[in-house]
Amino acid sequence: MNSYFASVEQQANPLLRGRPVGVCEHLGGIIIAPSVEAKRMGIKLGTPVWEAVKIFPQIVLLHTDPDKYRDITQKFLQIFRDYSDNVEQYSIDEAFIDATEYCAGDYGEAMLLGLEIKQRIRLEVGEWVSCSVGIGPNKLISKIAADLDGGIFSPSPCPSPLPGPPKSVTAFGVGLRGEVGWGWNQIDRICVIRPEYVSQLYDYLNMTDVPGIGPRLKRALGKLGIFTLKELATYPLSNLLNQFGLWGQVLHDLANFQDTSAVMSEEEDAKSFGHAYTVGKALTSIDEIRRLMFKLSEKVGRRMRKYGVAGSVVHYFHSDKQYSSFSKQHKIKDFINDGKDIFRVAWSIFSPSLRVREGRGELRIKIMGVSVSGLKFSAQGRSASGGVQDFLFEQYERPRRLLSAMDKINDKYGDYTITRAEMHEAPDGWAKDTVGFGRTRHQKA
Repeated sequence: MNSYFASVEQQANPLLRGRPVGVCEHLGGIIIAPSVEAKRMGIKLGTPVWEAVKIFPQIVLLHTDPDKYRDITQKFLQIFRDYSDNVEQYSIDEAFIDATEYCAGDYGEAMLLGLEIKQRIRLEVGEWVSCSVGIGPNKLISKIAADLDGGIFSPSPCPSPLPGPPKSVTAFGVGLRGEVGWGWNQIDRICVIRPEYVSQLYDYLNMTDVPGIGPRLKRALGKLGIFTLKELATYPLSNLLNQFGLWGQVLHDLANFQDTSAVMSEEEDAKSFGHAYTVGKALTSIDEIRRLMFKLSEKVGRRMRKYGVAGSVVHYFHSDKQYSSFSKQHKIKDFINDGKDIFRVAWSIFSPSLRVREGRGELRIKIMGVSVSGLKFSAQGRSASGGVQDFLFEQYERPRRLLSAMDKINDKYGDYTITRAEMHEAPDGWAKDTVGFGRTRHQKA
């Protein structure tokens, strides 16, 4: 599923096939999923909508449809599970498969399996969707392989099928992203990196081709005189730890293509619950800022109650139109999951920033986010309080019962059928359900 959201939309609507398509949250935001046709014209992931329209005025702009994308994700995950019990959903458009047992460690068999999976996705999910498959001895290398040109990675031409005896553990990295650094036309590929060729990657990869090393880290490493992966791999670990702390060990392992993490098929507890939103027009009114913050807090609280969880750390951030950001978190004594309580903490974080800005001009918020961490899960599952605290007094029990009643009504008749008065003037389009590209963490239900 390269260009995932856009290709899913093209699969669902044949009239969109072959046309430049851009999926976005709203017309004032960015393109979060350009189709292959849009990429040909230079419209990339993150391109502002206005710029995409300037590049190609006839581009088809579509709002995100999270339920549609999640449904397709479950379909391709089921195909993967037909070959292995160890399937890890890394994000909504990416997964790992431990194919060691199925392929007996044979990379030739692994490549044939990858081709079979790609064919099944075409037949069972849709002819307009495709995936890029990377095969390697660990998750990191398989993920890198998924972004390389198709074929067998080798410093010299290598015939197919792959020669030689079975090698070590084979991991599939099914890369369902379409945005990579190797050109728009490198899609629907399959690439194999055998263990004996891993060292040759230094001659082919740039620093930012390794997952986890972005432009900011590249600049920081450049200040240390580190400009290539090979230089990073041989840089003294003690110096990296001194400069970057624990992340120094991560950088050392990434540069040496070391990844001992297993393919995790079991569900993991969420580490945090959050919601962020980019507004079409920057917010300058304190009332508007307050309404958006309250709605984000309510959405976070409702999701937390759904999974029977409460948290004690609230994090708030915003960025202005020039992407100058503010970010801070507070740890509180209680465990909360009521949107009103989350909002109060978030507002207490935000308010001092207004005084700091005095004399710096008008605040213009373009992006805002609220999240809660420091979680505790309820053994009983869903409840209005997350099942963490027992309230002994009626004045505390009544609000909890009210939240529970509101959740039941909204579950039955749709979100925001009944809301608090503070939500009344918040636009319906703000902070709708969305999906992200980052790593997926399963929540306990």
